[in-house]
Amino acid sequence: MSGRPAVLKQSELTRYAKALQAAGVKQWRVVVRVDGSHEIVAGATDVDQVGPDPDELLR
Repeated sequence: MSGRPAVLKQSELTRYAKALQAAGVKQWRVVVRVDGSHEIVAGATDVDQVGPDPDELLR
C-alpha cells in the first residue's frame, strides 16, 4: 500500500452528508477526481438516468 494521503477524507464526506441532510437534499453524490478536487452534485441529474441499451443501438 502506498503512503499517500486520502483524496477525500471520511470526516469531509461526513460533514457534507450532514449539511446536505440538514438542507433537505435527498439525492446527492460526490465526484472525486485524481487531482484531489471533488464536487458535490445535489439532486438527480441526466447522468443518473438510464438510457437505451447500447447493444440495441448497435443492431
